[in-house]
Order: sequence, then C-alpha cells, then structure tokens
Amino acid sequence: MLLGVILILVGLVLMIFGIRMLWSWLGSTASRFDAAWFDRGGSSKTDRQFLDLYFIAAVLGPLLGGAILIVFGLAQFGWG
Repeated sequence: MLLGVILILVGLVLMIFGIRMLWSWLGSTASRFDAAWFDRGGSSKTDRQFLDLYFIAAVLGPLLGGAILIVFGLAQFGWG
C-alpha cells in the first residue's frame, strides 16, 4: 500500500516536471530552448538532431515515466 502511494507521488512529480519543461519548450522562456541558437544560419544536422534528442530526454521522458509510475501505483491499490 505504501509502495503505491510512493509510486503515485513520484509519478506526479515527474509529470509536473515534464509539463513544466513542455511549457518552457512551447513558450521559449527557458534559455536552454533558445530557437535562435538552433535556427541560426549554417546550423548543422547534428544540431537539429541534438535538439530532437534533448526534447525526448527533457520532455517526453519525464511525462512517460511519470505516467508509467502512476499506473503502477494505481495497480498496487488494485485500481488498474
């Protein structure tokens, strides 16, 4: 029972972090998501691939990880 609560709480924290990173990505408020840096003249394919990889690691990873932990937490309670 306690494991389910812990999994749900950690999943919620990861989801909040992922949503915050997505909000920064879409709003371009974070300096690490500076579009001018990656859209500059002469930007290479490697720069664009790095940006895609960074998006997957910083946004999709926490969102998917949080969702999985929440599902496992609910399964501990017999709700999933």
